[in-house]
Amino acid sequence: MKRRTFLSLASATPVMVPGLQAEPEAAVDAARTAWTETISRDYSGTFVSEEGDLRLEVALITKDDEVIEKEVAEGDGPTTTYTFRGEKLPPYVRPEDGVLKAFRFTWDGREIPIAKRFWNDFGGCLIQSTPLKKSQIPKELHPEFDEFLAGLDAPKVILSADGGTALIEWRIVDTEACCGHRATVRWIIGKGGAVMRHRH
Repeated sequence: MKRRTFLSLASATPVMVPGLQAEPEAAVDAARTAWTETISRDYSGTFVSEEGDLRLEVALITKDDEVIEKEVAEGDGPTTTYTFRGEKLPPYVRPEDGVLKAFRFTWDGREIPIAKRFWNDFGGCLIQSTPLKKSQIPKELHPEFDEFLAGLDAPKVILSADGGTALIEWRIVDTEACCGHRATVRWIIGKGGAVMRHRH
């Protein structure tokens, strides 16, 4: 595929891609490669449900945050502990491991407080984004682009069909496991403020 066709898939304006007819698989592969190159890693973000009723704002600890590091003696030898804003981080994570420092949820403009115990006891959170918009992508590639967006590491915010329950789903790196194993954290939030969390 010509370089011009390849780059047009991620351009700032909608374009037609002649190669889609002659070589659809090659065009899709080229598009995915181009889209992937636009991904950035973020440390905060706002995520809204499709209907716009639910809004989640999150932020991760960054290298610019003040974290107290301390080495303590234990039975198996010295170990390092980290304290952020007066609270110790879980023993199996470091500040740079994707630890949440903010988790704010609103429903129809009304904040529903989420207790810290539901979100500050684990790491492995990743936030990815792309500047690309669906309007910039050829219509022939919209299904693939939707799949690309769904695959970005970030919380997904979903309103139930009956409008009475919110679901937040986040695929994270399992810092308690090895080899980059992934886990999924789900929060189920009732409109009245009840919260449940499940991880697997």
